Amino acid sequence: MVTGTFMAISATLTLAALAFLLLPLLRPARNDAQHERLAALEAARAAGVLEASEYTAKRAALLAAQPGASSPKPARGMALALLILTPLLAFGLYRKLGDPRAFDASSQEQAAAPAPSMDQAIAAVKQRLAERPDDLQGWLLLARAQKTLENFADAHDAFTKALELAPDSPDVMVESAEAQVLASQEKRFDGEPLERLKAALAIDPNHQRGLWLLGVAQVQAGNSAEGVATWEKLLALLPPDAPVRQTLRQNIDQVRAESRLAASDSAASDPSPTQTPSPTSNATGPRLVVEVDIAPELKSRIQPNDTLFVFARAPLGPKMPLAIQRLSASQLPLRVELTNEQAMLPQMNLSSLAEVVVGARISRSGNAQAQPGDLETLSAPLPSSRVEPISLVIDSVTQ
Repeated sequence: MVTGTFMAISATLTLAALAFLLLPLLRPARNDAQHERLAALEAARAAGVLEASEYTAKRAALLAAQPGASSPKPARGMALALLILTPLLAFGLYRKLGDPRAFDASSQEQAAAPAPSMDQAIAAVKQRLAERPDDLQGWLLLARAQKTLENFADAHDAFTKALELAPDSPDVMVESAEAQVLASQEKRFDGEPLERLKAALAIDPNHQRGLWLLGVAQVQAGNSAEGVATWEKLLALLPPDAPVRQTLRQNIDQVRAESRLAASDSAASDPSPTQTPSPTSNATGPRLVVEVDIAPELKSRIQPNDTLFVFARAPLGPKMPLAIQRLSASQLPLRVELTNEQAMLPQMNLSSLAEVVVGARISRSGNAQAQPGDLETLSAPLPSSRVEPISLVIDSVTQ
């Protein structure tokens, strides 16, 4: 909405501009030669050279010789047009291109202020939840933000609060179980998370995220046939054009190949055209050989209990490792292999991407997530099918 202050300023500036245009047009037209002749007639009459009748006749004849000189009508018409059109054009252009908030100090401050960071947004949500601890959506927002940042322990805590407010919600039950597994050292679906997952599916047997994670749990437990059957049930629920179908199909084919399952060993089948396993399926998948060392100037910073993580992750998007090995930093230099078997979740492994970034990080805290002071190096994007050794030298300090 246009403010009163803005309108007053606009009107003042418009009138000032019009003054420069209108004053010359409204001023009577000037003819220097005629003016001199009229002055001479006036002087002759004053001196008695001309009688009044003669003076009147000559003056009338002089004025009649240039009738437009004393008529300001055309100029006044143009002035009137400018007086009407200029404000209208100015307002029209303003409506098209302008912004009244330019004169609003609070709006200027708001526009100049940088967008809040994720940490600031999380702090704001936490403050709101401190005032309104029964805000279910607030807890879910906080939990999902922490999960995005891979703060899985904090995400699990927030999901636990949400679960207290919605104990019978399959969505919250499934997300809470997943967060608990991601926050654990082993990253396995068993015990309490598995029971919560099964409880969610008892309420909603077709919960797609729940079916996916249950299949993960079954494959992790060595029940490959059950896992494939669960995933094929999920596959039947997905729309034919769902982008995730291809990834899910690949995981089913991979589990079948690794456990030597025939298609008939599973309880369901995929009605889509992609049902036939790919002839290029590989039981072992990609195998990246990584040679890791540390720059000489950083060797003195290694402590006996420091942890070395060697990992591969996506070049863009989530930083969750597609494969990771946890080792002792005192073993450097060393040579390791990264494979699908080292994925945190089966659907996020080396086979799922054509390119990966390979890295090595020395952690004082033992936390797989980068912390200030960690020593690290990252490669450029590399083909996940690469067979040549990858050489990494840890040469930077995480800020």
